Amino acid sequence: MSRTNEGRPSGDMPTIPALIRWHGYAALASVLYVAGLGLVMSIRFHAPGWLGDIPWLSWGRLRYAHTQGLFFGWLGNAFLAFLYFVVPRLAARPVTGVRLGWALFAVWNGLLVLAGWGLVQAGVSQPLEWAEFPLPVDGAATLGLLLAVAQFVVPLLRARVPSLYVSAWYILGGLTFTLLAYPVGNVVPEYLPGARGATFSGLWIHDAVGLFVTPLALAIAYAVIPAVSGRPIFSHFLSMIGFWLLFLLYPLNGTHHYVFSSIPMEAQKGAIVASVYLGVDVILVVTNLLLSLRGRSAVVGSDIPLLYVWTGTVAYLVVSLQGSAQSIMPLNRFTHFTDWVIGHSHLAMIGFASFTALGGLLHAWRLTPGCRYNRAAAGWSFWLLSLGLAAMVLDLTAAGLVQGQLWRGDLPWMDSVRASAPFWWARSISGGVVLAGFLAVVTSMTTGPLVVPAPGREADAGSAQQDGAEEEVAGARWLKDAYVLVAGAGVGLFAFSFVVLGLWPNRDLRDQIARTRPTGSGAMSASEARGRLVYAREGCMNCHSQLVRFTEEDVRRFGPASRAWEGDGDAPQMWGTRRIGPDLAREGGRRPRDWQLAHLWNPRHVVPDSIMPGYPWLFDGSPTRPRSEALDLVNYLGSLGRDARLAGLSGPGPLPGRDPEEERRKGMFCDCSIPRTAGKAPIWDMALAVGEGDRFARRGAGVFARDCAGCHGPEGRGDGPAAVALTPAPRDLTVARFSDRRLSESLWNGIRGSSMPPWNDLTAGDLRGLVAFLGTIAPSDPSPELDAEERAAARGLFARQCAVCHGPEGRGDGPSAAILAPIPTDFHEVRPTTAYAESALARGVRGSAMPRWAGKLTPEEQKLLARYVRSFFGKE
Repeated sequence: MSRTNEGRPSGDMPTIPALIRWHGYAALASVLYVAGLGLVMSIRFHAPGWLGDIPWLSWGRLRYAHTQGLFFGWLGNAFLAFLYFVVPRLAARPVTGVRLGWALFAVWNGLLVLAGWGLVQAGVSQPLEWAEFPLPVDGAATLGLLLAVAQFVVPLLRARVPSLYVSAWYILGGLTFTLLAYPVGNVVPEYLPGARGATFSGLWIHDAVGLFVTPLALAIAYAVIPAVSGRPIFSHFLSMIGFWLLFLLYPLNGTHHYVFSSIPMEAQKGAIVASVYLGVDVILVVTNLLLSLRGRSAVVGSDIPLLYVWTGTVAYLVVSLQGSAQSIMPLNRFTHFTDWVIGHSHLAMIGFASFTALGGLLHAWRLTPGCRYNRAAAGWSFWLLSLGLAAMVLDLTAAGLVQGQLWRGDLPWMDSVRASAPFWWARSISGGVVLAGFLAVVTSMTTGPLVVPAPGREADAGSAQQDGAEEEVAGARWLKDAYVLVAGAGVGLFAFSFVVLGLWPNRDLRDQIARTRPTGSGAMSASEARGRLVYAREGCMNCHSQLVRFTEEDVRRFGPASRAWEGDGDAPQMWGTRRIGPDLAREGGRRPRDWQLAHLWNPRHVVPDSIMPGYPWLFDGSPTRPRSEALDLVNYLGSLGRDARLAGLSGPGPLPGRDPEEERRKGMFCDCSIPRTAGKAPIWDMALAVGEGDRFARRGAGVFARDCAGCHGPEGRGDGPAAVALTPAPRDLTVARFSDRRLSESLWNGIRGSSMPPWNDLTAGDLRGLVAFLGTIAPSDPSPELDAEERAAARGLFARQCAVCHGPEGRGDGPSAAILAPIPTDFHEVRPTTAYAESALARGVRGSAMPRWAGKLTPEEQKLLARYVRSFFGKE
């Protein structure tokens, strides 16, 4: 295409339709892929094994591709397509260059979107919310933003109009400030650890929406509404007030994602205040946009692009007020980490951003020569997307409320997962409707009549956007005319947000960490560091947070709140913003290695109702053959919370010196009324009234199938699917009778040295039911009778061979017992069957200190000892 002289915008105009079409097609391809990924991820909530053997389709990697593809692939391309349509009309001059446009297309889609997808699904990523593409792709994104500034900002700064329309201001602000914020928000947290990195991560989480998505979506709304309705915007003064408040307040919101964390409370409260004021700004903006359509309801209802923009504008109001409300501490405490937040983000990125982007894209498409536009398919797409999104958001909001309520109590974590299952089914159904809506969008833009040049119509669209742009308000001209002021104030606001929510909290955190870090806290080992990389690669932080917040609910369930010094070696931080599984900040020491490995191989082997995906590619075909990556990951999980345990934070200790009541009056968090241990095990005595034992046993059978069968097998024979990977093997509960005391203590405390975890988070009724059920599957043969001669011989044999571990009276308290794990059996509490006792003597017990006695004892001596140890049961 030949170059034209300055002052003749029509020279480059014929090339613009090609760039609009190519970015439009790229947007369509991206949104289908992104929506497809979202549906696959949703289905895997209730079919977690589906596609579970393919590493690049693992849930965590798909989530990385889903969010970044939505941001860059779908919204980025849709915005760029619209900018090629609207910027020449706003500036009365062409964009900077055609070659630059094709270079931007190649960088954006080749080096950014496609390369980013390929890398994150191949396992190369960074575990930062809305910044998951790795550093090389961050460079491509920065280059793409720089090219976009050159392509669209420069023509607007050189516009041939007396005054810039508000859409141009949003484009200038959105592209320029995103170019400044992106490198800081994506690179700095990669190297700044823990809470210090979280301050910058929080900034980018909100800047991604506030500095890129929102300004460009509002630019579309301010352009399409007057262009289609034929009316100027209601108030240009209000539009400029809204513009400045947006860029002042939005960057200050970021830290509200980490309320109740170790980030200085002043920064948290500042973000909350800014969030509330941002809601006021949104009311102002939306009121201005909707008043521009007063008396035009018929036009809104009949014009699909305008209907999309109108719906997106209403969604902008709802989602912004919701965001302001959920930043406030009482609601944040209840809804954070739940599906409420996921519903909120879908309403923001689909209801507001995508609907508005679709309105702009369809409006440009139907006016761009060479495009096809099918109005009927566009109408179908609107109603399908509206129905699917409304159902999804309502469903996820309800799920979040249920989860928040369950997390406030002492019920097991899996109860919230089970309670969420119906909502996740509804989400998948609504996700299918949303995908159908986007397929209808593709149909609307690839079928139908071919658009032919219509100069008069294009001129009307452009002139309507400028209509009324010369409106002046006395004393307020500086709001829209002073470019130097714009640049200075804009950069100043940008810098202000990073100082207030980034640099200043970092200085405070450095002082706090230096003052509170215990001596002797060490760095991770090389294996643990490699395991951390595996954890990040597989996207584990998308489901598991690593942040125990300073709230009673978190501390009671997970342990002491996370201190700033604990994560000061973790770069990037992986606090997370969602909990599908429990928080892992205190995971170290809670589960043995065998359990963790079996859980990685197939989580449902040890937690039958788990929806976590398995990671079989970390093994050589069997849970008993873990690769080095699996071992490294387990070592990393074992390191979580280790420094806190060594510093005494996680165990019993004296109350703080300050008065708890005074701390409460000052609004300080005090865990002085939250026990740090489960306490002594209650003994569930099964001496019950007639019929009650059977009722409890039936209840216990359900609990056993739900929580225990993965290891012990459906009939309690120790042959569950996880058994092959566990050492010692799960106990065969049908070959021994256990006392009520022994069962109660084992369920409450777990069994040290085995894969049996504590189950003290179960309700009292569930625990009593388990004790009752286990009694029904235990053998009922009575204790044997030994004559005086047999008893004397057995006593001497036991004292010589067994008492060093089991103690002289068979209570499991011999001199060696303290250093053995699992501890030796207390035969007063456990009575094995004769056959099992003889087998254990002859073959030993795998995974324990019990050796083989075949060859050391005669068969007669083994039989005598078997009868002798059985005779202890029930004796005080």
